[in-house]
Amino acid sequence: MIVPSLLLALGLAFMIAPGFFAKRPRATAQSRLEELRAGAPERYFEEQRDLLTYKATPRFLRLWRISGAAIAITAAGVLIIRSGIAG
Repeated sequence: MIVPSLLLALGLAFMIAPGFFAKRPRATAQSRLEELRAGAPERYFEEQRDLLTYKATPRFLRLWRISGAAIAITAAGVLIIRSGIAG
């Protein structure tokens, strides 16, 4: 019952605050951008461009919300079945 409870909490978190999970925290991205400008090597192709250009779009955040809803509904179903309410 612990795993479905954790999945329910995770699904609800995805639904409520998808931006927290979908993108780097602003401070982390800014510090990495400063490192790149100071001459640090990129970890992957066009990392600097990625940091400057791409933001989490509403469509991308909607995908996180839908995923969170699916996880939460599945976990709630498992909890209900295991508790014996709908047996």
